[in-house]
Amino acid sequence: MPLRRCVLLYLAPLVIPALPLEAQSAAAGTTVDTAQLHAINPWPQRGWISAGVGVGTSPYHSLAAVAAGWYSVGPVAMGVRLAGADQWFGEQRSDQAFLVGARTRGTTAFLVGAIGTAKVASALTCDGPCTAPPPRPSGTEMAYTLEAHANPSTFFGIGGTMFGVFGPHSARYTAFAFTIDVGWFGS
Repeated sequence: MPLRRCVLLYLAPLVIPALPLEAQSAAAGTTVDTAQLHAINPWPQRGWISAGVGVGTSPYHSLAAVAAGWYSVGPVAMGVRLAGADQWFGEQRSDQAFLVGARTRGTTAFLVGAIGTAKVASALTCDGPCTAPPPRPSGTEMAYTLEAHANPSTFFGIGGTMFGVFGPHSARYTAFAFTIDVGWFGS
């Protein structure tokens, strides 16, 4: 018996501390594999296209249309846009823009705000007995967009956007549109 006690006392410091560590790691799940590390990504990538129609406030009483493609990495968003606001007879504006801005977090609902440069085409048409005004040259102006998106699924969503161009009276416009969005919004 004294030999058993000596062996137990000798092995006890080696066996007893190992038991709580094994139980603790199994119960608390302290091991993290690489798949879990990659699942927590602070810079998720998203991409989508959107198209929609709406109204313009400048030119007054105009019909607006927009088509855009967006790519975002984390909070940074970059996009291209084809848009315009045209009166049936009167002022007409259209632009091709490259925009850079920010996107809020979220996969089911998020906001985008961006500014950039746009090639703006502007024209004036008339109905009835009037002479055609001289053509206006295209110009480069500052474009902007503020967008809100709601995505009930990973690949499909809807949105609302306010967009336009800053610049001289012959180029500037502001419009609002509802959009349909298709792309990768995250899971």
